[in-house]
Amino acid sequence: MTDEIDGLLRVTTLLRERALEQYRRDLDEEARLQAEKDRIDALRMQVFTAEQDLSARRLTGADTLWQGWLAGRRGQLNQEIAMARARQAHSMNAAQAAFSRDEAAKDLAHRKAVARARARLAADEASLEALSRLSARLPD
Repeated sequence: MTDEIDGLLRVTTLLRERALEQYRRDLDEEARLQAEKDRIDALRMQVFTAEQDLSARRLTGADTLWQGWLAGRRGQLNQEIAMARARQAHSMNAAQAAFSRDEAAKDLAHRKAVARARARLAADEASLEALSRLSARLPD
């Protein structure tokens, strides 16, 4: 019986660790996407605050193309961030469920250990009681 409980504990611990690792990966992915979006925002602000002459780039349309690409990439990043957050919510729920299962398995193992200890104490007490009765019957 304890081998089954030990196996259950190993499995639930492994599943909990896997779920937490997936959640960490989802958090890292969102952070990476958010950092890229922040860099694009910084680039856009830098262009707006630049005091250099941008007329040559504007005349050739390069500035408009660049801003268009940045805006498109920013929109794409916003979609990817939304998807990353959805995956993150899903993996957080999975991690919470795995954690709960692991805690339940630990609680079960603890209860089984307590029950075994009580049974062992009861058996020891019964043995001592039997020895006591035997010794009372023996002549001195």
